[in-house]
Amino acid sequence: MKKIILISVYLFITVISVIGLQHVKAANEQDSKVIPIKTLKKDVTGDNRREKISLVGVPYEDNNSFFKNIYLIVKEKNGRKVKVPLEGGYEPKINFADFNHDRIKDVLVTVSTGGSGGLISSYVYSFAGGRTKNLTVPPPVSVTAQFEEDYKASIAVGGKKPVTIDVSSRKEDYARLGLYNKGKLNEPTELMVDPYSVMKIVRLPGGKGLKGVQRVSGAYHADALADIASVWFYKDGEWRMVKSSVKPLE
Repeated sequence: MKKIILISVYLFITVISVIGLQHVKAANEQDSKVIPIKTLKKDVTGDNRREKISLVGVPYEDNNSFFKNIYLIVKEKNGRKVKVPLEGGYEPKINFADFNHDRIKDVLVTVSTGGSGGLISSYVYSFAGGRTKNLTVPPPVSVTAQFEEDYKASIAVGGKKPVTIDVSSRKEDYARLGLYNKGKLNEPTELMVDPYSVMKIVRLPGGKGLKGVQRVSGAYHADALADIASVWFYKDGEWRMVKSSVKPLE
């Protein structure tokens, strides 16, 4: 009986050791595939010394333009390193601005998702005092957008008066899709409002803020009808909308 138990324990330890070695090997292989994307130097901790700020990524197989993993790395002068994982994507970009108004630069990273709508993922981080804090990004704008009778579409942002768009130039396409029948809607249909496709730094009276753009489409994503632009300011630990506008597309 003791012999059987000893053999079982030996086999268990052997299996655990093999699994552990496989995990270490996989981790090492993944680390070996990490490539630098962008490196800059900027004081983001407030110690009056410029830290090394890097974006690195793990390419998807042989496609070097798409990164399945992206990391934001801050390396301080004392050797301390902070590694923040981000979602994968294309063309990651990095910018700096003092969003939370503590007189220390924060980090803005935008990553293209690669979808047909040109969508992006955005991140804002503070590293003031050597502490990592996710400042998040502005939420999508609250929008009411729908088709109306007589080949019209309406878009209302934040309870404002709706902007009406004439879509009669598309009536043949909409009839083919079963959306309209001689100007009458076959059923109530909402427009498609995308997440942000643009997130950029803007200067406001109280300091730096962010401007985002969301695309509004009709019957399908290529059926672009308008852009919604919104401007945001970070105050009391949250993003607050300063203004918004709807710009119909020709």
